[in-house]
Parts: sequence; structure tokens; C-alpha cells
Amino acid sequence: MDADGKMFPDAASKPHLGSALFAASSGLLFGYDLGLVQGAIHSIREHLELSNAMIDVVVAAAKIGAVFGPFMAGYLMSKLGRRAALVGGAFFFFLGPIVMAMSQVEAKGLDMLVGRFLVGLGIGQCSVVVPAYLGETTPASCRGFVVELYEVSLVFGMILSSAVDYLLSGIPSDWRYMVGVPAIPGFLLMIGPWFLPESPRWLVAQNREKEALEVLHKIRHAPGSVVDDRSTPEVENELLEIWSDVKRVEASEEEVSRKNTARFSSRSLAGGASAASGSTRAEDEGQVNEIEPTTSGEGSGSSVKGIEIEHANGDLREENVGCWAQCKNWCAELMHGPEKNAVRAALGLAIFNQFSGSTAVTNYAVEVLREIGLTDNKKGILLSSGISFAKLLGIVVSMFLVDGVVGRRPLLIGGGLGMSSCMVLLTIGIEMASIPLVIIAESLYMLSFAVSWAGIFWVLMSEIFSMKIKAVAVSVATSVLFAGGAIANILYHVLLKKGGPLFGLFFALVSLLSSAFVYVYVPETKGKSLKEVQKMFQSLSPYGVFKKANLSPAEGQRLIDDRTPKSSNGAY
Repeated sequence: MDADGKMFPDAASKPHLGSALFAASSGLLFGYDLGLVQGAIHSIREHLELSNAMIDVVVAAAKIGAVFGPFMAGYLMSKLGRRAALVGGAFFFFLGPIVMAMSQVEAKGLDMLVGRFLVGLGIGQCSVVVPAYLGETTPASCRGFVVELYEVSLVFGMILSSAVDYLLSGIPSDWRYMVGVPAIPGFLLMIGPWFLPESPRWLVAQNREKEALEVLHKIRHAPGSVVDDRSTPEVENELLEIWSDVKRVEASEEEVSRKNTARFSSRSLAGGASAASGSTRAEDEGQVNEIEPTTSGEGSGSSVKGIEIEHANGDLREENVGCWAQCKNWCAELMHGPEKNAVRAALGLAIFNQFSGSTAVTNYAVEVLREIGLTDNKKGILLSSGISFAKLLGIVVSMFLVDGVVGRRPLLIGGGLGMSSCMVLLTIGIEMASIPLVIIAESLYMLSFAVSWAGIFWVLMSEIFSMKIKAVAVSVATSVLFAGGAIANILYHVLLKKGGPLFGLFFALVSLLSSAFVYVYVPETKGKSLKEVQKMFQSLSPYGVFKKANLSPAEGQRLIDDRTPKSSNGAY
């Protein structure tokens, strides 16, 4: 919003309508699945004659599928483009509900499990592809607005699923309709991406700069049309910046590959590897620097031609590295490289995000009410819908606090303490068999989670990694997030059935430890540039924020050089 109070002060700052609508529709499906289970789980157990153990696996299957989704998304995004990856994710949102709706008693829950796993693949893929696509097609001035639209629509999906479950509850085979309805929007979502523009960043990575220029001209609402590879200076400058950034990332990835291949080779020494990677980086940066963005219309039309010359003269070669060797390279870089502190923080945040019981509270809300004596499934669905409204309120509040007077670190610490207190309150409510107290505790828990951990996790994922490792690191952290969610869902239900007071106290302790983890290992990043954030994480010692590490200038140079872009690319 500018000084005059306008959200989009000019045409170029407006989001592309298709991108914004896609963010809303995909978030809606993700949220629908999150809220679906709580209303359908009782009917599924009865009609398919499933044991509690099988129900636990069925519920967790979506998170297990989501573990593999990000890696599938990374491959499709790189090889076939962002639109194809979007279609791939939507395909699982279409296929999974159909498989679940056709489940039979004779299969003993295996077909339901497969359907949930397929939906999980869609969730995992879209959780990576959608933020990346939005970040690459939305102007920086309104990127936060569009990404928050995705989060808000996710909560509306949860509310919608509660409403659908409530309306369908009690009719013959109600669970088949509950689990099958998402196939309709899933089909529409599968078709929609082909009507969206491809990501200009991916087009540039494929050496298709002319198409990228046309896409940028369209989504930035530039006047006129592209003629003889000419557009407005603003659009051409953005194309040059994208091209420069793509080449810088390619050079960084090649540096990681060469350095770690040398490390694993018995014939290579560290000094030789450093010299080789240093000379490679210098050569690559020299290529990138030859073309600078224009500042007036005088240079208009030169961007695509200049880039074509660079393609002809450039010598950025990819090495033929095997898959296993590449995995070892990236493991070494993530665990032992200069950004190991940021990786440690991301993995810790992912584990605590889910082991605090965040998604399990939603999935088993109705089940908790049945444990303390509520037999009316329809009434349980209605009462549990308050959890979704609490999450919506929390996300709206977080939008105003995360970049405002509070910041990331205090919200995470306070959110963990609030979640811990609410889990203790939930335990008391269950022991007293008090339905009002249970609903209040679950709603307050979700409010605490939504204000803090729900959105700030993704904000930090976009800030703490340099472009060198961001794609791989975020995919790994996202997979750990979903894997933790699968385990936490099973553990939550088992403790609910057999743990007694230990049920809530365990998750209260985990939430308390999450605040301690943030206090030690996650510094405040509000108001800092990406370069400052990444240097700050690099300077942390094993003791976290309590002691600074002594780094040599060479180690600092490996993480951030003076040419690191200062603006966020919006990847989540």
C-alpha cells in the first residue's frame, strides 16, 4: 500500500488475475483436505470396519504422501515447467478422492489408504510449486498480499469442509460424498494451469528469453505489445535481472557439485577444489556482469539480443554427475557447508511445527469429543468448526504483526508458550469430560498456532537460505515437516486412546521446547535484508544466539557475496 492508501498504485504493481485466483483455488483444496478427516473419520471406520490402528495409518497417509511430493515437484518444475508441475499436483487432488470414494470393505482400508496417499502427493507438490509460481509471476509490491491470500483460502477450505461434512452427515454412505467431492475442483484445477502464463524464470532457464519477454509484458500489464523483441524499459530490465539471477544460481550449483565431487574423490585436495570453484565463479560472474539493466528507453530492445550473444559466448557447462553423487554433494553442503546453521534451524522448526500437534488437533477434533461422551457426529462437526474460525482469526492477526511491532521471534516464542498452556487445558477438559472446555482449549490452541507457527515457518523458509541452496533446503525442510506431521498424527491418536493425562502433557512439553528452540537458535529477522539475515545465521555458534562464531573472511565469502540480490524472490 502506498502513501495515498492504494493497494496497487500503478498497473505494473497489480497481480496477474490468473495467478491470484489459482492461489485461492489450490489453497482451498489443501485446506479442504485438512478439515475433511474430522467429519468423515467416524463413518469411514464404521462402514469399512477399520481398526483404530488402520484409521491412524489412513489419516497419516496424506502426510506420508506429502513427504515425497516436494521432490516430485522439484523434478517437474525443472524439467517440464511450473505449469506442468501445477497440473501434476492437481491430478493427485483429482485422482485421490475418486479412489477414496470407491473404497470397499473387502480391501480392509488399503484402497482408502492409497487414496489418501495420492492426495498427499498433491499436497506436497502444491506446497512447493504454488508459492514458487506466485513468487515468479507476481510483482514484489503485492507478493505478500497474494501469498497471504493462499493462506487465507486454505483456512476457508477447512471451514468449507466442515460445512460440507455437516450437511452430508447422516445420509446413506455420507463418507463417500465427503471424500469424493474434492475431485470436482481438483479436475478444474488440473485444467486451469494451461490457461496461465508460464513462469518467466523457468523460460529464461530454458534459454527461451523471447517467450519470457512476452510473458513479462503481459503479466506486468505493460502498454502495447512486444514488437521486434522490444517492450518497456521496466519489463526489459526485469528480464535482465531474472537472467542474471538464473545464471548466478547455475554457477552456484556448479560450484557445489565441483567442490563436493572433489571432496569425495581420493585424487582431489581441498585446496585444488577451492581454486577450481573460485575460478569458475569468477568466470561465471564475469558473464553475468556484462549486461546491466537499462535505466531509460534508449536501450530498449537490447535485452534479448544481448542475452543471445551471451549464450553464444558463454561456457557454463554442466557436469555429468550421477544421482547418488549429487545427493552426497548436497548432503555435504547442507550439513557441513556455511549455511548449516540455517539448515539446522529450518529442520528444527519443521519438526516442532508438527510435533506440537497442530494438524492432529484438527484431524481428531470430533474424535476427542466422542472420547468424552458426545455421540452425535453431526453436532461434533458443528462444534469443531470453531477451530477453523480460530485459525482464520489467527492468520489475519499474524498478517499485521509479523512485519509490524512484534516480529517473527517473539511470535514464535509466545505461540509455543500459548500452545503449551492450551494443551494442559485440553488435558484438564478431557479428564473432566467437559465438552465446552475441550472446544475452548482446542480453539485457543489453534489461535496460538495460527498467529505464530502456521505462517512464520514459511516466511523464514523464504529468508534464511541463499539462492545457492534454497531450492534443495526448502524441499528437504518441507518433507521433514510432512513426515513429522504423519508421525505426530499417529502418536496423537494413540495417546488419546491409551495415554490418559500423558496425551496432552506430551504435546504441551513439545510446544514448550519449541519456544526454547526458537529462543536459542532463531534470531529476529524482521526488517533485515536477505543478505543480513543469511549472514546473521552464518555467524551463529553451536550455542545459538548466545555466542558468535569466529569465521574467517573466506568462510563468510562462501555464503554471501556482494552481489546477492536484496529483494526477496518470494519462494516458500
